[in-house]
Amino acid sequence: MKQFLQACRYFFGYAFVFSFFINILQLTFSIYMLQVYDKVLTSYNLSTLTVITVGAVICLVVMALLEWIRSRLLVRAGIEFDNMLGEPVLHHNLSNATQPAGQPQQESQGTLRDVQLLRNFLGGNAVFAFFDLPWMPIYLIFIFILHPSLGWVAVLGGILVFILGLTTERLTRKRLEAATQLNVHAANFTGAAMRNASIVRSMGMVGNITSRWRKMNNIIINLQTQASKNAGLIHSISKALRVGLQVAIYAVGAYLTVMHESTAGVMIAASIIMGRSLAPIDQAMATYKQSLEAKTAYKRLDKLLTMQPTSQPMELPAPKGNLTAENLYFVVGNRQLIKNISFHLPAGASLAIIGPSAAGKSTLCKLLLNIWTPSAGKTRIDGADIMSWDAERLGPYIGYLPQDVELFSGTVAENIARLGEVDSQKVIRAAQIAGVHPMILALPKGYDTPIGELGTALSGGQRQRIGLARALYGDPKLIVLDEPNSNLDEAGDACLIQAILNLKQLGSTVVLVTHKPNILSIVDNIILMQDGQIALSGSRDDVLNKLEALRQEQVRQAELARAQQESLNPSKQEVNSDEPQEADNANQ
Repeated sequence: MKQFLQACRYFFGYAFVFSFFINILQLTFSIYMLQVYDKVLTSYNLSTLTVITVGAVICLVVMALLEWIRSRLLVRAGIEFDNMLGEPVLHHNLSNATQPAGQPQQESQGTLRDVQLLRNFLGGNAVFAFFDLPWMPIYLIFIFILHPSLGWVAVLGGILVFILGLTTERLTRKRLEAATQLNVHAANFTGAAMRNASIVRSMGMVGNITSRWRKMNNIIINLQTQASKNAGLIHSISKALRVGLQVAIYAVGAYLTVMHESTAGVMIAASIIMGRSLAPIDQAMATYKQSLEAKTAYKRLDKLLTMQPTSQPMELPAPKGNLTAENLYFVVGNRQLIKNISFHLPAGASLAIIGPSAAGKSTLCKLLLNIWTPSAGKTRIDGADIMSWDAERLGPYIGYLPQDVELFSGTVAENIARLGEVDSQKVIRAAQIAGVHPMILALPKGYDTPIGELGTALSGGQRQRIGLARALYGDPKLIVLDEPNSNLDEAGDACLIQAILNLKQLGSTVVLVTHKPNILSIVDNIILMQDGQIALSGSRDDVLNKLEALRQEQVRQAELARAQQESLNPSKQEVNSDEPQEADNANQ
């Protein structure tokens, strides 16, 4: 953050200088009143009144102009802060948002809301107190010039008000910080509930959600109420103290006037100047909550930017698509999701990752694309560690289709073009390779059809197929498809198979996760994952033959077990059949 403050030093420097002249000009009314009482009212000279009035008006106009310029300077500083901090903060937040739920997160990390809060703070009235406070001694010196006794009254008043301000900070800061953190947690909770409103309503969870939110909100209200109660008490004492200081300075001034050591004009001027000298402290106390929020936001942003890399990785040649996984491990909490996975996939080859649910297939895909950082091991593209690539430069060569496809608000073409500049030829080419060109043309406005927020105007299958076209935009060299046919019908499956065949002809490296066996016939290699590690790997035919042999062995074992069970059943049946005969003989 220091470098950003350094970049804005001109705005703050000029604002500080202007604050000096503004605070000097704030004495205009006090000096005017002094001259009126001591010169005009005693001499009855209207020309003097005219001159000092004109002078006062000029000073007030200049003061208003300087106030406006200072305000614009600080607003401009806030805008510069936003321009400089917005992109790096958003970049970090997007990168951090991809980490799994159980992975340790950076606590109290800065967000775009913090950037906006700082910008509004610099453009608001709260910041003026910090620029006016350093010039408070000017007023006290002026009061001392009027009379030392009046000056000591003003100094004592300033000390008392400052102590009350510190007391307010100590009594409210921790509670307000805790309330702010809980408020963020409550907002995240309600946001998750709103995103899953259909589940919440259909399963009768509205009452439970409301009850849990109410508990969190009650804690927030209690913390804020305690802070407000303490602050209100101090504020009431401060207001009474302010009035008491005015009484004290008038009493001392009146005494000095009666003793002929001062004049009525000095008494009134000293009272006005003392009020102005304490104004920055009062303003700081009144805007204390805003200042505290700005300070907290500054610390969060400073912590975030300190973690940012200071240098960009060296630019590497365009990748060809060679993919290597070296001893990959991934641990979340105490769970080891990926265990020692290694393989090599040459450029243009295809790989299917199969296995039961929760075997770690999707996790492996995210590690291969550097979406999640492995706990140990490396993913390499063309021999280079993927973490050494610049993500923005590598991105156009990567295609990714996650399990849960989400599209952005905009047109179909904009989503396929990855929200960049729409190249109609590349968009249509990606759609044709993905086999969705006819489907898109059948939409109301074709490629210009708005899809709504999160693609709600499209069905699940349509979103998945458009997401596939987005993954294939720009002929990427490495494509990772995580269950690309989970929402597809037979026609969609056929288009997906043809798309993968097209990618193989283009020389792209394809990694796909699937549970459907029909797509395995077109891949070159297969990896079977179980419990986060590779159980089987090799060429398609070898793995399928081994799986078939395992299946036949399981069938044989099942038939043997059934035969053994059946061999035991007849004896049981004979015993059971003899029991009725014995019972009948006994009855006879």
